[in-house]
Amino acid sequence: MAAAQLAIAYDGSPSAANAARTAAALFAGARAKIVTVPAPLPHGVHAASRFLMNVPSGTLDRALTEITEQTVEEARVIAAEGVEHAAGLEAEALVTRPHEPTWEALLEAARGADVLVCGARGRSDFARTILGSTSTSLLHHADLPLLVIPDDVDASPGGLASMEPLAQGAPGSADAAGSAHGPIVVAYDGSPAADAAIDAVGRLLPGHAALVVHVYMSQYRDSHAVRALAHGEVGEIVQALDEALTDEATETTQQGVARAQAAGLDATGETIEASKGVWRTITALVEERGASLVVTGSRGIGGARSVLIGSVSSGLVSHADTPVLVAHAPEI
Repeated sequence: MAAAQLAIAYDGSPSAANAARTAAALFAGARAKIVTVPAPLPHGVHAASRFLMNVPSGTLDRALTEITEQTVEEARVIAAEGVEHAAGLEAEALVTRPHEPTWEALLEAARGADVLVCGARGRSDFARTILGSTSTSLLHHADLPLLVIPDDVDASPGGLASMEPLAQGAPGSADAAGSAHGPIVVAYDGSPAADAAIDAVGRLLPGHAALVVHVYMSQYRDSHAVRALAHGEVGEIVQALDEALTDEATETTQQGVARAQAAGLDATGETIEASKGVWRTITALVEERGASLVVTGSRGIGGARSVLIGSVSSGLVSHADTPVLVAHAPEI
């Protein structure tokens, strides 16, 4: 099977460096483009030139060209540093044309890749729920699987980057939270986006251990109003409805396991009833099982995706301490 093709967004920041190292640990031996986007000249610079009365237009144009060339050269140096951080990958540097916004150039450069990798930026204790502007835009607009690497993933020697790579298919372990040989946790709800996420990770990491998790919440068991009525004949109906909901949840899990196995993963399943919210339950499970990666589909579709990604996927990306792979349903 051909090696996975990664596109790794790299801007020289510690977040991007950590993302490159982590991707190298997760996908050792894969091919990768280290993509750096130079900043364009500020908007309005040509319009402002009218105030330079004593500067010939040719001189100004040459100066602006030199500034642009210098910016591109600096971007080449940054991209080369990214290649060094991605040791273990078959990596090459790719510098795009100067462009704003950055995410548009990144998506264009990532065409043909199996997954686009980026750091989270802004995942500090002070701002846990605020991602960097580029990573947020990529989440909303990417038309290929996006792997978001939290800043607090340990990709240093002795951490994630020193573990056995996922591509070798080592069995999952609960002994080292967030290690590269931990299982993949797949958040599955039966949607087309969830199916797309399973298919994506199956292509990227065939043969790896995966736990397909379907989390559901019972509006019958968790409702005070329903519990107050749950006696006699009404109680029997409520119980029957609750059992039907549980059966449906179990069936959804089995559907996800079958999909994962067909995609080439060594998959098992688990159905969990939650009372504290779906993404919080999955995040706790990811930590408990020492998962290396959490996979989810985004429920945003078409134009709505540019405004809002699914609550579960956004919750995982904002709060999980593990790399999160997000895939969108194919456009219809």
